[in-house]
Amino acid sequence: MTFMELEKIFLDSGRKSDGRALIAYLLDSFDAGVTDIDAESIEEKTGLKKTNISAVAKKLSEANVINILYLDTSVEDSTLTAIRNGRWSKPFYNLTPQILSLYRRN
Repeated sequence: MTFMELEKIFLDSGRKSDGRALIAYLLDSFDAGVTDIDAESIEEKTGLKKTNISAVAKKLSEANVINILYLDTSVEDSTLTAIRNGRWSKPFYNLTPQILSLYRRN
């Protein structure tokens, strides 16, 4: 992936600034050693609304820019999985290897 391809993904999402803010926060978190970030942390640190985070994350996930994983809050000691369990699922986001490579982070 190139930066121009990523820029096109941001433009196609219809939420260019939200997408850039999300990626910037995920990169900062990765640099700090945290790979899986929950929506509440993103909302708190970026000022984005949860609905906007969810919408842009879906578009970025479809474009293979980020992964969306879910924590099943109805079960103790649940692990993050790609399978959503309705209202008991708490979303977490992380960057794909393509984006980490693009930003020279491995």
